[in-house]
Amino acid sequence: MNIREAKEEIVRTVRAYTAKDSRGSYRIAPVRQRPVLLIGPPGIGKTAIMEQAADECQVGLLAYTITHHTRQSAVGLPQLVTKIFDKMECTMTEYTMSEIVGSVYEYQERTGYREGILFIDEINCVSETLAPTMLQFLQYKTFGNHKVPKGWIIVAAGNPQEYNRSVRELDMAALDRVRMLKVEADFSVWKDYAQQQGIHPSVLSYLELHPEHFYQVTLTREKQEFVTARGWEDLSVLLFEYERQKFSVDRSFMEEFLRVPKIASDFASYYQLCRTYQGVYRMKELLEDRLTDEEKETLKIQLGETAGEVRCVFVRHLLSAASERMTSYGRYYRYHERVKEVLAQFSAYVKGEGKDNPEGYLERRAHALQIRRENDLIKSWEERTELDVDERLKHLVFGSGRVKFLEELAECSAADETNLPSAGLLEEQKKLEEQKEKLMNFLNQMTDFLEGAFGKDLELSDWIHGIKNHRDSRLIAFKRPDLESFLDQKEQEARLRKKIEQMEDLYETGDCR
Repeated sequence: MNIREAKEEIVRTVRAYTAKDSRGSYRIAPVRQRPVLLIGPPGIGKTAIMEQAADECQVGLLAYTITHHTRQSAVGLPQLVTKIFDKMECTMTEYTMSEIVGSVYEYQERTGYREGILFIDEINCVSETLAPTMLQFLQYKTFGNHKVPKGWIIVAAGNPQEYNRSVRELDMAALDRVRMLKVEADFSVWKDYAQQQGIHPSVLSYLELHPEHFYQVTLTREKQEFVTARGWEDLSVLLFEYERQKFSVDRSFMEEFLRVPKIASDFASYYQLCRTYQGVYRMKELLEDRLTDEEKETLKIQLGETAGEVRCVFVRHLLSAASERMTSYGRYYRYHERVKEVLAQFSAYVKGEGKDNPEGYLERRAHALQIRRENDLIKSWEERTELDVDERLKHLVFGSGRVKFLEELAECSAADETNLPSAGLLEEQKKLEEQKEKLMNFLNQMTDFLEGAFGKDLELSDWIHGIKNHRDSRLIAFKRPDLESFLDQKEQEARLRKKIEQMEDLYETGDCR
């Protein structure tokens, strides 16, 4: 299965294992809640889907790489205790609580989560002394003498032997106690993720043309060559920053991330070609709307005569620009909505317990943010939003308009906090609407341009699919009713191609047998 299917199965598992009956008891007894074991090559996103699954199920997540642990930290340390049996006092050995189990209880206390995912990575790379402990853990959800709390689902991950020389093959006794999901690298799935993450357009267009270069691993005594999804993503991040600072890149730079020399060299040449295409086909001028109508028509004709490589590069760069604008709008929208929420909470606070101490609310927010940060309960973009909201609130509470703001707040009803003149939210709402209108105009103009250049073909389908697959597409609600039948047709063709490929794989497997 691919990584998306694995995530969906993790989500279903969490929901099944945490389902309760009318008495509040788990429908599936903990003893029957088999741990899930993900086996797949490194760098394809096994850890990332744990975060996504926990978010989707609204449960906690605690992750450990087991190879960092010793037997003592996993099982606990021995200690002498005194006990009485049949009126006879005895001294015996007892083990302290496992660091891992103890961390789950601490996490519960800090965060309030009573259910979650305990994720153990590299489970098949444990030392020989830890192997029996892992078997006990998989069978009984126990480290040493202490059980993992009820409501916590165990998910473990490991690499196949061909990707890691330190892998210990799990025996039948261990495999008979887990649900094993074999995960494979799949560019078509990663592409959707990459579009959402804003992966560099040169990376995406190159992999569209060479999907066989998405994931390759060769580990022998003579050489270690590999290209992974993680490598492409990390390369993308640094490429954007190098471009911003106008740094040059070459083959050796690419080899730092793409550890197959041929692929690194090929992509380095392709990247330079993409930079040339941007000038030749006037991408920057088009995106900044600096071309006359006549120049646009000339460019459409020029693009219509190009090969598939140029078309792919062009669409990916347009999608990258669209993604940046959609993300900007989404960030502003979420900030605006969060300000309204916090303003309503602040209003309730100052009208109640904080009447004489409005600053106390800011202190409370700062403490809550610190707790979320320390326990990895907040994403980076969420933290930035919260900090921006705090700055806005500090300006209202401590700024020159403080008296007027607090007076207006004290007099308004619960539903009118966002309408306060001193809060400035009505003006921001207008700016938000103007930004959305500009964005919609841009998306429509680029859609019309692509249709004029390439017709109703794959390029137009990829463009609209990329727009709809963006994380903020729901906020923007971009629609083109005139293209609905065309898009339906392309989706049916894609499903048919996938079904044919699956049938071909089955026939090839059958021939091998």
